[in-house]
Amino acid sequence: MAWETFPGNMADKPALTRMVNRLRNRFQIKNVAAVADRVMISKDTIKQLVEDNDSPYRYMLGCRMRRQKEVNEEVLAGAGRYQVVADNLEAKEAGVAGRTYIVCRNPGQVIKDQADREAIIEKIQKTIAEKGPKALEGNRGCARFLKIDRGSVSINPKAVEADARLDGEFVLITNTDLPAAEVAETYKGLWRVERTFREQKSTLEIRPIYHQCPHTSIGHIAASFLALRLEVDLTRRLDERKIQVSWPDLMRDLAQVQSIIIDLEGSQYRLRTNMAGSSYQAFKAAGVRPPETVSLIGPSPPSTDPTSPTQMSFL
Repeated sequence: MAWETFPGNMADKPALTRMVNRLRNRFQIKNVAAVADRVMISKDTIKQLVEDNDSPYRYMLGCRMRRQKEVNEEVLAGAGRYQVVADNLEAKEAGVAGRTYIVCRNPGQVIKDQADREAIIEKIQKTIAEKGPKALEGNRGCARFLKIDRGSVSINPKAVEADARLDGEFVLITNTDLPAAEVAETYKGLWRVERTFREQKSTLEIRPIYHQCPHTSIGHIAASFLALRLEVDLTRRLDERKIQVSWPDLMRDLAQVQSIIIDLEGSQYRLRTNMAGSSYQAFKAAGVRPPETVSLIGPSPPSTDPTSPTQMSFL
């Protein structure tokens, strides 16, 4: 990527600003919103996004709930009713000092977080009783629940209570004027982007590219992204039907659906194996009717082996 291709003198701009300006210049993108998890949240990052005169950006960023005092003490303690956004997703808006926060909650995750914490506390108590407090030294997972007083170690009830306040919740900060529900759904869609990057390096196997000619390399990449687009569309259709299945599991189910062509008594038949797992739901979501278990194709072609009246082939 050559810096001189950017409009104006962009060589001294931060990498994020240079990239978004290039996209905006090339594709005529009018509005850009940055969506990122909590590792992006910092005063410098937000300043970089909003104070650039050439391209001020909107943002939806995850917050560090434990480390950010404003979030922990004011945002999470604020009143307000949650709005149901989708299955296992609720959201409400909270404003603090002119900043807009979106508090999100996953009711299913609440139960999981509570069970995980109870398991940790039970483990701490068991370890102290059987091995003594020194056995907990260096255990970072347990440290936040411990209270050390004059050499004695015990469960810190205030820490347990503070941790319980975060069950199933995550907080976003945004400068958009979008409704809380739309911000929450947009941020939750970030996992699809992250999975896309992983699949480009694994499932789609874009790299390594062994083609020698530019047009074949471009075709390879285009075919990979077409496969990704089909995957996203099928996953969306399954989500709309509330069918919960991971992509690897679905691929394994579909791989078990096979057909056999049999020549029998002058006629050719296609036999389909049973629909395994979620394979039938995938066909239905895609709007494709699965082949019949047994279907007549037509007259058998001339046999190449007269000693074998029955022929089989896997498709």
